[in-house]
Amino acid sequence: MRDLDVNALAVRLGPSALEEHGLAPLVFASMALPALRDTALRAAAVEPLRLADLRKVLTALHARGIQPLILKGTALAYDLYDAPEQRPRGDVDLLVARGEMEAVRDVFRELGFRERITSGDEHGLRQQLFLRADDFGVEHAYDVHWEIANQALFAGTLTAAELRPRANPLPRISALAFGLPRAEALLHACIHRIAHHHDDERLIWLVDIHLLRGAMPREEHARFWRLAAERGVVGVCLRSVEVTEEWLGVRGPRAEEFLSPGELGREEPTRVYLAAKSRGGVLLADLRSLPWRARLQRLGQLAFPPRAFMRASFSHVRAPLPLLYVWRAVRGMARLFRKAGV
Repeated sequence: MRDLDVNALAVRLGPSALEEHGLAPLVFASMALPALRDTALRAAAVEPLRLADLRKVLTALHARGIQPLILKGTALAYDLYDAPEQRPRGDVDLLVARGEMEAVRDVFRELGFRERITSGDEHGLRQQLFLRADDFGVEHAYDVHWEIANQALFAGTLTAAELRPRANPLPRISALAFGLPRAEALLHACIHRIAHHHDDERLIWLVDIHLLRGAMPREEHARFWRLAAERGVVGVCLRSVEVTEEWLGVRGPRAEEFLSPGELGREEPTRVYLAAKSRGGVLLADLRSLPWRARLQRLGQLAFPPRAFMRASFSHVRAPLPLLYVWRAVRGMARLFRKAGV
């Protein structure tokens, strides 16, 4: 699979680590290791149900004039992997325009989905999760985003409006299925593992980056690095590509082939995510990117989320609501000092 040495990964990691890194179905397809069989068979059994459900959702959204863009794992599973079940994922990520969200909510409600209650953090949450169990007991989850990332520093890096005209068709899903163009998909993959997962070296995300780079002609690599420079994420992309090459041992076109030394070393606000060591550092970096009024709003919403969210979050605790807010604040302060990503 595009110079990916699956056997070497299997020898290096062992079955339990392969499971942890999301590589079990991919490795099993190549090596049929008995320890990975159950995971691979479960993935293969569930995939047709997930595909049928996704087709229903896309058809219903299309009927309302909405063309969502499929992000991350699901798009890549049907675009770059030999079989979609080789790319594990917990949900389907969709990108729509902010102004389409009410119509999107209506569609998911009509299809029998329920919305997960959120904390109301409008400056830190730019997505909504919808859940539904089918007749076979399989739960289908759709994370609908109206920004490409929750973090303010990355949220506007790519938009649905600019991506739709160049969307990448995904015919293995349906004629209504589209993902990001390859260069933008690679940009998003590089950003996501830093912004959302704090430079976590989970290997399935690195395999995604490897496969995207391998599928791109040289002119797409040039466009990818130009985009990174224009959107202020060169440092983040350099780090993601570097980690991918270190783990998988395959080199591709170099950033310096397309960008000047000044562009490669330019100070970018997003590089703070490469240096932030704690959750508090990450939160502080994101707050600094917001206007003062938005900063205060976000702090207030973090401290005092809606009653419904509190009751849902502490459903196992019988205590007055004020005490729950105090407990949340104490727990939240302690988490600020934890390592980012933990």
